[in-house]
Amino acid sequence: MILDQERVDPAALARETGWAVKPQGACKGDACVPLPVGDLDVRVLSERLGMALVEDRGLIALGPEVISGRALTTAVAPELVLPDVDGKPFALSSLRGQKVVLVTWASWCGCRLDLALWQALRAELHPLGLEVVTIALDTGGPEVVRPWLELAKPEHPSLIDVGHTVDALLGVVNVPNCLWIDEDGMIVRPAEPGWPGRTPQIEMMEKDVSELSADHGEVAAEVRKMHIDPERYPRMIRDWVARGADSEFVMTPDEVIAHSLPRGADESRAAAHFELGQHLHAAGDRAGAVEHWRQAHALQPGNWTYKRQAWNLSAPNSVRAVEGYSTGWLEDVRALGADSYYPVLER
Repeated sequence: MILDQERVDPAALARETGWAVKPQGACKGDACVPLPVGDLDVRVLSERLGMALVEDRGLIALGPEVISGRALTTAVAPELVLPDVDGKPFALSSLRGQKVVLVTWASWCGCRLDLALWQALRAELHPLGLEVVTIALDTGGPEVVRPWLELAKPEHPSLIDVGHTVDALLGVVNVPNCLWIDEDGMIVRPAEPGWPGRTPQIEMMEKDVSELSADHGEVAAEVRKMHIDPERYPRMIRDWVARGADSEFVMTPDEVIAHSLPRGADESRAAAHFELGQHLHAAGDRAGAVEHWRQAHALQPGNWTYKRQAWNLSAPNSVRAVEGYSTGWLEDVRALGADSYYPVLER
């Protein structure tokens, strides 16, 4: 959340963070934290909710809360309103009564080629009560997203998250990531790697490396070390659609929170730096944006959406070290371990 003053507007707080101000304090789902009566002071809010506070150029950025120690504080899905490619806002809450699979992707990720498969899965399961919602994590906005949507011809909501809001709200750290929400608006699986089947990118990476360029050959070698099981995830979704709450893949609210990624002060501060970088980038301050994005990368090295978005803006499609960051996809994957890029699904 970006502010230009130290008082926080309650409506903006609820819209951007999911925390609603009520008589009992700041509440999100079934979690409430007492607040002083009167105006909302950003520093009090930061202290009570464990929201990192980053200041620069007369602006204040608030990171997400850390009070649960996890990316999710509650299993109640937050209200999420994002625009489609034509700028029309879409509210996630409008899908109450249906099962929903949220899918994150990006124009700078090979998963852009997965969209047609998600559409095919949606066509199969929508008559049975499932809706798919794809969300492009793309600072480039409609201009870079539209060609891939036109190619896939989706019939489901296809939204754009220019500011990577879902990272802070839902704990997304990579693409593709998926998250399940039931008919009552409860998250029943937190953000996790997910595929709609054998995608074009997966098939390309299985080719003999001699058929690929040098860079793509090295990328393929690392991808082969990752935990990718494209056949399993559609089976899980089909089981949930068929069996509902009785599906073995559905988690309780406590399990959802516990299985969301850890979130502490560093992760909250990384989110604040990333959002401030986004704001400065949009304002034309490229150097200021890079400064904050470098901070976000250092504080949360496992958040690949922060890294890949920033790298792509400087050097589209490069997998080598990017000027201004001294790091790149290949270097960081090797340093952190390719097997950690997509964590194994615990259940």
